[in-house]
Amino acid sequence: MKARARAARLSLIGLAAVLAGGPALAQAAQEPPRVGVPGCADDVAVRASREPITFESRGRAIRAHLYTPRGEANGRGLVLLHGGAGFEMNAILFDAHAIQLASRGYWVILPAYFDAAEPDGSRRTVTARAWRQAALDAAAQLAVKPGVSAERVALWGYSRGAGVAAGAAADPASPIRSAVLAAGGGEVEGNVAGRGLSVLLLHARRDEVVPVRATLGLAEDLRRAGAAVEVQELDFDGHQYDLPTWCEAFARTRTFLEGGAEGDDGPA
Repeated sequence: MKARARAARLSLIGLAAVLAGGPALAQAAQEPPRVGVPGCADDVAVRASREPITFESRGRAIRAHLYTPRGEANGRGLVLLHGGAGFEMNAILFDAHAIQLASRGYWVILPAYFDAAEPDGSRRTVTARAWRQAALDAAAQLAVKPGVSAERVALWGYSRGAGVAAGAAADPASPIRSAVLAAGGGEVEGNVAGRGLSVLLLHARRDEVVPVRATLGLAEDLRRAGAAVEVQELDFDGHQYDLPTWCEAFARTRTFLEGGAEGDDGPA
């Protein structure tokens, strides 16, 4: 517990340095945080690299971070979809977790899907369609990587990104068979019966931004569409998860994707 608390303090110091500078920067300089180690109890040695890339979606250039395993790939790819705070802020939040996933053999991509269309309340349908396609095009980038099986490329989304992941996974033309949605809500349309789509939804006990009832409503929509759905509660109150909760969310993500979890409607 002391080690985790110390790692959490270092993470907060480093984040403060990035966002504000000042005394925190000097304090962080005394003991630099270890790259790719978020401070989770089950962290592994870093065996991955990160590089900035761009790919095309509907004629627009989408920025992304690509995380490559340096060891043997495990056959899986994961598209991390950021929340409403945007790519820059969530890249800081998810970077070390993405490196940890890649160190375990996953190919991971974190796309700036807002590049496909800026948030626009007056054109919600058009914007949502552009974001979904960017997510699917990011998945296509992973599907051709060495050691990746196309059917094992999954979508993962947090908050607004969870809605994007749900819509992309439920799209009739989508090849996606697994998705993990954290703190997400909204509605989906379509029919995925017979496609073998499995979805894990994670939610806090209470969430002031995305109410739990919205997550449960999304779960029902996905079930009606024909997906196998599992809903799990995280031991946390709020929308902005703390470090132990993020560690738990990504541990459950790995268990789900690697076949160790069973959903309400059968094996994931």
